[in-house]
Amino acid sequence: MHELIIINNEVSLYATIVIVSLVLSALLAYAALRARVITRDALVPSALVGFMILIGGPSAIIPFATFLGSSSFVTRVGKERKEELGTAEDIRGRNWKQVLAVGLVPGTLALLAGTAYLTNDTSLYQLLLTASVVGMAYSNADTWASELGVLSKSKPRLLIKPWVKVDPGVSGGVTLMGEVSSLLGSSIIALIYLGAQYLTSFIYHVNLVNLWFVVIVLLLGYLGEVMDSALGAVLQPKYKCPKCGVMTDRRIHVCGERAIRVMGSYDLENEDVNLLVSVIITMIALITMLLIFNPHLIIMNL
Repeated sequence: MHELIIINNEVSLYATIVIVSLVLSALLAYAALRARVITRDALVPSALVGFMILIGGPSAIIPFATFLGSSSFVTRVGKERKEELGTAEDIRGRNWKQVLAVGLVPGTLALLAGTAYLTNDTSLYQLLLTASVVGMAYSNADTWASELGVLSKSKPRLLIKPWVKVDPGVSGGVTLMGEVSSLLGSSIIALIYLGAQYLTSFIYHVNLVNLWFVVIVLLLGYLGEVMDSALGAVLQPKYKCPKCGVMTDRRIHVCGERAIRVMGSYDLENEDVNLLVSVIITMIALITMLLIFNPHLIIMNL
């Protein structure tokens, strides 16, 4: 009877957490829509991603909130200059593809991590959560590289063909300023994750701090941005706006003019590459942590 009461209490707790997370994620998504952070078609995907991140707990929520805040901030830095270059972000907010590109993989891993913690598997929780934060660090690094790199006084060069110069904002184009910004963006998420680990350990009275996992977040977050540039140069078509004379990744330039294709044999968009890299870099993170730190988990969880 006593065991039955404990099971019922746990089920009630899990149900409460899920319901509260669903309500909060829906409210936050609606607030983001009203604030024009997202478009109307991104309402449901944003609520879904928010729900999964909330299930992951403070160590997922705080880094993800940092990513959203910092990426929003750097997007506004040098806005006038970006408008002159034709690289300014659409003021209508992120659409559904952009939301899922940056949030689907980290959100799924955060959901799995939260589930692992609720079943008292703290080792699996740490692995999954760290992989989730690696995805956030990559997205933050990529955003910082893109939004601050375009402000560089030097012309970007294709990562895979350094002798080829491209216009600011073109996928695969890199500058020293962009790469330094990328490393800084990844470092910020790593440091925030470290602080969140200490906070979570204090709240739950369990030691969840692992400095090596923080180093992995920093390094793989930056590596993800480099991989994004390489794949973007190879997989994304390049267009040129006949009106502005600016090279871009999009068929329709921000000025509204239909651009002319000048490079590339594939039809992947920026969001497709973001999602692909997010999957690859988080899988690299999981494999790295399993092989180096917790090889016994491979056997325990088969």
